[in-house]
Amino acid sequence: MIEAEDLKEYYPFNKIEIKFYPLLLNEVEFFEKNQGDELYAINHRAENTKYLTNGVVQITTDKGREKTLKSTSLSSKYPVGDANKSNTMDAIVTSKTMSGFQISSNLLDHLQVWNTVYTSAMPGSPLLGHDSYEWVVGLLKSRSVQMLPQANIQELFMQLEARPVKAGEEIIAEGDEGGFCYIIAAGEAEVFQVIAEGEQKVANLEKGALFGESALVSNEPRNASVRMKTDGLLMVLAGVTFSKLLKAHVIRWVNPQAALEMLRAGATLVDVRESSEYSHQSIEGCFNIPVTQIRKNIHKLNLNSTIITCSDLGSRCASAAFTLATLGYDVYALQGGINGLIRTVQS
Repeated sequence: MIEAEDLKEYYPFNKIEIKFYPLLLNEVEFFEKNQGDELYAINHRAENTKYLTNGVVQITTDKGREKTLKSTSLSSKYPVGDANKSNTMDAIVTSKTMSGFQISSNLLDHLQVWNTVYTSAMPGSPLLGHDSYEWVVGLLKSRSVQMLPQANIQELFMQLEARPVKAGEEIIAEGDEGGFCYIIAAGEAEVFQVIAEGEQKVANLEKGALFGESALVSNEPRNASVRMKTDGLLMVLAGVTFSKLLKAHVIRWVNPQAALEMLRAGATLVDVRESSEYSHQSIEGCFNIPVTQIRKNIHKLNLNSTIITCSDLGSRCASAAFTLATLGYDVYALQGGINGLIRTVQS
């Protein structure tokens, strides 16, 4: 085990502001291995950056180069490997036991981007002076942001504006047009949807949560209301910036012919139109989950299956695809709408 301040001995943690070490330590996972255990294997990509704190590891690259890494050496302060190099090496424990720690390579890379933005921020920047920066880690761990290139993440932070809010304040209202999305930097919020009996709460939002993006993806009215449960602080991102930085990198489109081939290979088609539209025209064998009900019916979808979302013109299927992508699904949005796929099937 190591303490937060010990991270400064390891690269690239030593390039990050010490004030962020406690947050980083919360994301670190400690592990122990025995002689003969593999840390990395050639042609097997790992997602974590691993460090050696005790023991010996033998490394053999795919080029045949060998290296013995000992915890007593200076080189142990550098990663054994990371997501980019993990599939180019065999790393095997040669000591009787070995201990170390690991962190998501993606998160570590993106935290370095955040650190660069933070340290270069001008006085008065909305990124400075926060009591807590848990929201940064929460945002960087969100699926949609993980999918972004580093340049986009840097610009994302630079485009944020701060907005203090009070308990009970309505941030977005169901049925309104969407112009912004929000990140909770402090406080908590609740999500509500209108039902026949009135209104029901459907979700709670905490630090780091990104919300309000669905309407920006679909270009349709807000499908829920969000009100603050406590006083807090929101980081605000304009819709135009959202589309430029996130939308294009998160949503993957597929044409009808390619979609048909994917369906034959076992993909699942999800029609996200309203049930009345679905009953009027649909494709046999597909699921109908209206876009506004995606999160509530997520249990009906297989996380291990490729999903193709479809609607009439594409805006709703894009919104559903964005939501599913942020929840970890392998998902595509159908170009040309349901009619385009029907024509392809018929031909």
